[in-house]
Amino acid sequence: MDGMPELTPLQALAVAAAYVVMADKKALPEERASLVSLFGKHVSRRELSSTQIQRMTADAFAYVAKYDFEKFLMSIEATLSPAQAISVLSNMYETMIVDGHVIAREQELIEQFYRFFDIDRRVVKTMREILMVKNDTSLFLRDDHPNNSRDFRFSFLDRMDLEV
Repeated sequence: MDGMPELTPLQALAVAAAYVVMADKKALPEERASLVSLFGKHVSRRELSSTQIQRMTADAFAYVAKYDFEKFLMSIEATLSPAQAISVLSNMYETMIVDGHVIAREQELIEQFYRFFDIDRRVVKTMREILMVKNDTSLFLRDDHPNNSRDFRFSFLDRMDLEV
């Protein structure tokens, strides 16, 4: 797109997560930390330096401040493989729920992303359900949590049974 920087898939991941972080116009420490920790393993593996991660994160937030989400989507359309698009979406979702508060704008961004990349709604629902349970640490603090019932079952498994 005219005047927009060309992003690598990894940069697109960082920018997409930054859009979610900035959906409420403020970056909470746990949201920024989730973004940095997303890439931390690459420092441990010596694939990227901590300076590169810090630069990529800062660049992602600068990009978000400058460009609309719709323009971002159009600029990365040919950049992401289908698997990368799903990975970006799941990381956006995880970034959305990390602070325990979901706002409408975060949900709008995620919906816009999966619709733009034509990701099947069943895939989105399954991913959301798994990530909700994965990140719900109240499961470990409350014996009466609804998901701690012995008859708990993921609803996507029920849908899979129907599809056979």
